[in-house]
Amino acid sequence: MPTIMNRRQASALLATAPLAMTIAARAASPRRLLLRGADHLLTMTGVPRQKTDLLISGGWIEAIGPNLPVREADVIDLSGHILMPGFVDTHWHMWNTAARGLWRSAKGGFMPTMAAIAPHFTPADVAIGVDLALAEAVSSGITTVHNWAHNLRSPAHAEAEIAAMVRSGVRGRFAYGYAQDADKDQPMDLDHLSAIARRPPSALVSIGICARGPDRSDAEVWQAEWDAARRLGLPISTHMASDAKAAAGGGIAALAARDGLGPDVQLVHLTAASRADMDRVAKVGSPVSISPWTELEVGYGVPPIPDMIAAGLLMGLSVDNMVLAGQADMFSVMRLSTDLARGVSRDQLLVEDMTALRWATAVGAQSLGLGKRVGALVPGMRADVIAVRVNTLNTMPPADLPSLLTHSARPDDVSLVLIDGVVHKRDGHLIRVDLPAIQAQAAASIARMRSTTAV
Repeated sequence: MPTIMNRRQASALLATAPLAMTIAARAASPRRLLLRGADHLLTMTGVPRQKTDLLISGGWIEAIGPNLPVREADVIDLSGHILMPGFVDTHWHMWNTAARGLWRSAKGGFMPTMAAIAPHFTPADVAIGVDLALAEAVSSGITTVHNWAHNLRSPAHAEAEIAAMVRSGVRGRFAYGYAQDADKDQPMDLDHLSAIARRPPSALVSIGICARGPDRSDAEVWQAEWDAARRLGLPISTHMASDAKAAAGGGIAALAARDGLGPDVQLVHLTAASRADMDRVAKVGSPVSISPWTELEVGYGVPPIPDMIAAGLLMGLSVDNMVLAGQADMFSVMRLSTDLARGVSRDQLLVEDMTALRWATAVGAQSLGLGKRVGALVPGMRADVIAVRVNTLNTMPPADLPSLLTHSARPDDVSLVLIDGVVHKRDGHLIRVDLPAIQAQAAASIARMRSTTAV
């Protein structure tokens, strides 16, 4: 039976493991940083601003306005850019990132392929998956993640994923889960969860749980997990009504009957949920995360975004996983979300591009309980900021900013990324990670597992 590692043991393991991420630059952020002369600035709380500066001090947004005075601040020229909040991804299985594109094999489609390979992931393997996912997140402008860790095979696996998140400097929630092959009557490791919940990993990384819930586990199991999470004050996330079979099981009604919904319980997918269930979820304030690319790719169906909008659900967006999605591209997630809604409803004006931008930033942050800290550019909020070029072949000329960001821009247009005031990407280059080393480690990890499992 695996033993629970203390912090010193976990740090030693990850410092010496061959798959541990190498940080190329750990320099502290400057005391003050001035982002000078952005062509456009989107606060997500008001009208766009033009030719605007943003001043950061101690990780906080200190001031926004034109021609702010420079007083002992490092200056970054952002002419030719849109300045906006970093994206918030509300549901991402990071552990299997090295299996990118392995959505089918000799074992079958996505589910049987992952079932075959998941038991062979070591703590080092899940850590390199998180390393690779977080590097791609930063590169594409995602500054807050919800790491849905649903292949925790031991306490060491959880410790490895948490350590990867902490050393990355990326903001996020670690959602404590279960092993992929756990039986329906087997709960997650609630003792280890309790130990982890007592010591938040860092100022940037918090703890929650990702549970199988009524759709994928026995009543005694999900109820015990709900009770434990609420006793510990942890937010809960669960996949619900992903397909017609799951929806027919009445899981949302079962949650409602036991007071299992609410602002602390995020529901993922709802692809096959009835409108009545959506109304029930909206009434109690449970946030919802959708991942339209993977919902299509895995065969769940077309996400019912028009019904979700009509029900007034609190919506967040996600890339879900790289096995299916292939890339962490919130720009394309926003585009697909708007266009599916328009196509399904046969109403081009049903959803504004600005609505999708809010789902990917301010509303996504609100859905994770972070709306007072990130998701908008407002003095007094933490400085999670990205700059998107508006002078590239695919972004010129910038006639409508929301449309440009949801339908024209791409991850390689993100030239600057700050998280909590710390620069992670500058001039289009990641500066805090050794990307070739991460890529080599990930390639070695998945090659070993594929040779072991013949997938």
